Amino acid sequence: MDALRSAWEFILAGGPVMWPLMALSLWLWALVLYKFLWLARVRRERLEPGQALEDLLRRRPPEVLGPRSAALAHFLGEPYHAPKADVRLWEAAVRRQGPRLWRHVDTILMLAAVAPLLGLLGTVSGMIDTFAVIGEYGTGNAQAMAGGIREALITTETGLLVAIPGLFAGYVLRRQARKLQQGLLSFAAAVHSWLRSRQEAACSS
Repeated sequence: MDALRSAWEFILAGGPVMWPLMALSLWLWALVLYKFLWLARVRRERLEPGQALEDLLRRRPPEVLGPRSAALAHFLGEPYHAPKADVRLWEAAVRRQGPRLWRHVDTILMLAAVAPLLGLLGTVSGMIDTFAVIGEYGTGNAQAMAGGIREALITTETGLLVAIPGLFAGYVLRRQARKLQQGLLSFAAAVHSWLRSRQEAACSS
């Protein structure tokens, strides 16, 4: 209870800018948690090109765990298949996975970048209050001046506390998304090569 009371007093001392900072922080960490859980689920995918070719030959959609299986399932779900059209259908199925890989990553980085700006807004607000006190009472009322300075420092600190780990998490997520994309492209190239050879065989026959 003491910790909660201290946190509440800390928020109140930071002034009105603390509320958008808290909302931004909740939004940011909810997205980070969601994305990390999504990545943990996607990493369980073990679909290799050999298994994918077997599924293609049997027309058997795989269990969707990640971008590879999602692309293959989408491709196999297309109603019309022909060797000459399969290459384009496969390219379209792979392209559909790109936005899913990067979803929320840019938003996380943007929120982390906005947090110190909100903290800076609180700094300016606190300093304006401080100068207002100085203008009214002079420099003799140290306690009244301390309120504005405290507000300025608390919002600056909170903005940085939200931004620094948020940026770190955002860059980690971006690197993981890039690795997944590279794995998807390698997988797609192997399947594409097989479909292309089948297309060439169909054209020559």
